[in-house]
Amino acid sequence: MKAIRLLGKVIFFVLIAQIQSSCSDIDDLIADKIEANIDPFKKDSELGILIKNLVSTTKNSTNEIVCVDFVYPFKILIYNANLDVIGERILVGDNDFSTFLEGLNPAQSISISYPISTTLQNGTIFTVNNNTELKISLKSCTNEDIINYYSGLFGGNGQSKCVWRVPFLENFNNKYATGIFDANTDGTITFIYDNQTYVGVWAFLFVNNEFQMSINLAGTSQVAQDWNISRKIIYSANQNNATIEIENGSTDIMLEQICEKSTSFQVGSIGPAGGLVFYDKGFYSDGWRYLESSTIDLGFVEWGCANTSIQSTFDLIGKGFYNSVKTANFHDNLVNYYSNPAVCNAANNGTVAAKTAVTYTVNNYKDWYLPSEKELEKMYVNLKLQNIGNFSNNKYWSSTENNANTVKVIDFSSGAVLASGKIPFPNNINLRVIRNF
Repeated sequence: MKAIRLLGKVIFFVLIAQIQSSCSDIDDLIADKIEANIDPFKKDSELGILIKNLVSTTKNSTNEIVCVDFVYPFKILIYNANLDVIGERILVGDNDFSTFLEGLNPAQSISISYPISTTLQNGTIFTVNNNTELKISLKSCTNEDIINYYSGLFGGNGQSKCVWRVPFLENFNNKYATGIFDANTDGTITFIYDNQTYVGVWAFLFVNNEFQMSINLAGTSQVAQDWNISRKIIYSANQNNATIEIENGSTDIMLEQICEKSTSFQVGSIGPAGGLVFYDKGFYSDGWRYLESSTIDLGFVEWGCANTSIQSTFDLIGKGFYNSVKTANFHDNLVNYYSNPAVCNAANNGTVAAKTAVTYTVNNYKDWYLPSEKELEKMYVNLKLQNIGNFSNNKYWSSTENNANTVKVIDFSSGAVLASGKIPFPNNINLRVIRNF
């Protein structure tokens, strides 16, 4: 899918080609005008690569922007290594062109039967007459154009209902998972993490032809220091979501765009991930408005490392995700805890309720977590007491730690809030995960 088509540059590039081009480009232009219809090129030539980037169904951060779009159908000729014509092909679309180029023998060449048409951003159709005109038009996107385009996407183009969240993902750096970036079009940014708000600035830039993202948070805190970065990124987007992968040594950092849903949900209705909506805070903020519960229990597991305080003590609504990530990160940072739980406590078996939650996937949603105490209470009142959700009469884990030895659980047979040891009696505390949206 083409992200943008630039209006002005393709219109006038033929007129200024002799000013902008090198002497070799001028010579190429003259030669192309003489033999406009018989100028073969290989798919791995500069022009071939530009065309492949244009029509490819696989995009990266900097080739999603195109300055022209082919108007189909048009004809190409196919040549052997001796530049003898051995066939022709009528191309009917980008996918057809991309598939053809992928299957083309590297020893073969093709030529485009000019003139062909391109479509500008305003819908104007413009005629291209030779290889050099086409090459210049395909190269006419500048670094500035790419920066402006992605800056508009990241800053929301004035849309205040989208934020960027650091998700918890296996094999990524999850230190600041749950953190929320709220970027503005004026280059300012706010980062919310662990009940603290940090302000700063952001920008996209090119460094040695490498597309990078710069974030600078004010102050001398560890958070601000960690986020004073200028790193290579890969920006990916489709109809459903957008992500930015930030290069960070052996474990990259991911940002995912979270936007307000246009649909309203009622408590008890089906949520986007196929779960059951059990809470509506009444407005959208910090990337969410609703909470939904999974429709099944995930079995019996331990809460985690016994006799050790993890300090995931938040009990309020909206804090379950932070508690869960903090707990999962704690166990991930122990050496081989899952296969050798004795590094924490000889009584542990290596299961961790929060890690089970944050790595759970259903219907392609990977942002589940263990509810805080108050979130679990809402789930009991709004689902269990309404006979919705097929909950058992067992106790259920919360992500809220009580102290080094115990955590908060709720007995779903009565609604009582209790303290349980992190290593429970076998099969008496269940696990149900939730997500926000």
